Amino acid sequence: MIPCRPRRALWCAFLAFVAAAPAAAQWSEGFESYADGSLLDGQGGWHGWDGVDTQHAVVASQFAASGAHALMLRAGSDSVHEFSGYDSGHWTLRAKVYTPSSFVGRAYFLVLNYYVDGGPYQWSVQVAFDGDQGVLEANCGAGTPTTLPLVLDQWVELRCDVDLDADLVDLSYDGAPVGSWPWSVGPFGGASYGLLQIDAVDLFSDAVGAPHTTELFLDDLELAPYQGVVGSAYCFGDGSGALCPCGNAGAADEGCANGTGAGAKLATFGSPVVPADDVVFHATQLPPGQPCLLFAGLNATNGGAGTVFGDGLRCAGGGVKRLGVSHANASGAASWGPGLGAQGGWLAGETRRFQAWYRDPAGSACGTAFNLSHGVEIVFVP
Repeated sequence: MIPCRPRRALWCAFLAFVAAAPAAAQWSEGFESYADGSLLDGQGGWHGWDGVDTQHAVVASQFAASGAHALMLRAGSDSVHEFSGYDSGHWTLRAKVYTPSSFVGRAYFLVLNYYVDGGPYQWSVQVAFDGDQGVLEANCGAGTPTTLPLVLDQWVELRCDVDLDADLVDLSYDGAPVGSWPWSVGPFGGASYGLLQIDAVDLFSDAVGAPHTTELFLDDLELAPYQGVVGSAYCFGDGSGALCPCGNAGAADEGCANGTGAGAKLATFGSPVVPADDVVFHATQLPPGQPCLLFAGLNATNGGAGTVFGDGLRCAGGGVKRLGVSHANASGAASWGPGLGAQGGWLAGETRRFQAWYRDPAGSACGTAFNLSHGVEIVFVP
């Protein structure tokens, strides 16, 4: 089923029964407990594909998303970590990825719903990093892949939200949605024999000399219970509140339209629990490459309907706190958090309103060259 690896296809139609087990505790891997320069296979539950360890996945310190170490995935790498007990519920599997601008060839992030050394195998997720074409490529339950531009020379998040009870996986890259499809059909569709469990992750690069894959880095892998949307969106630029300033209404549940023709959206994930400080903010449908400021206020402006500001609507005000500037990637997405609580200063029992304010110099609808997303309101708890 994986076109670059024909040896696997012999088993892709094999259905195996795996007994249910209680939901497992979360798993994380930051590569900090391994010696710099050591081989990954044979450490921490990692091993080579089919139980054959390789010398190509190496713990390295050239780049790290956190701590001192990350994994350097080189040509010939094929490292597997198996799981047990993830056979119900809603889970998030994420990894930080660093793709150097010098990267060429192809490397893969694969998630299997069934794995045994020697087979059978069954995939649910296949993500390829294609350095030659400069794209991330994912087959989202169909034969034709979805592609996004690779984000180079910075750490970005690859995220799979897997709802086993609903038989659904949502894939995103650097905050931009890639696709959603039934977990059981596999990346290419039609594999209705797929099992509703998360059984293994496989980190793989094309073979040495096939033809020329160089290094790609991964860090901060985690498999944890899904944390859903937190807070309530309000103050849309779709005419449901105040009118956008020059007839530049966005579609439903967006901000006022910007130079891309769409309105920016702000999504928040995590929990409202103050000590957890785990809220993550994702702005999408921004003008690519432009700076975007996330800010928080105490009040919902104009009773939550918003007031005209630039090409958009100001939704949050009063005691404003700036939470940082992030530049939108090539897909028009920007992210902030977690860990913003100390900077924002929110306490249990308080309500804060959040909004993204961004530059829009090309095609600005009203000519002010800036715009805003809709607002999000979060009530924080102890």
